[in-house]
Amino acid sequence: MLTIHDQIRELRAELASCALTRRERVQAQAELDRLVARQARMDRATDAVVFIGEAPPA
Repeated sequence: MLTIHDQIRELRAELASCALTRRERVQAQAELDRLVARQARMDRATDAVVFIGEAPPA
């Protein structure tokens, strides 16, 4: 199973170097945008947990 990071990397490579039809390119870009947004949400959630975990005791 590919990680989100792996999927993003593969889609970027595909968009950069493959001969895609207009429809395939639109679909690949939409999937890439969806995965990048998902990764950003996961990163923010992780940052929030780390930030809360590092907060000094009150």
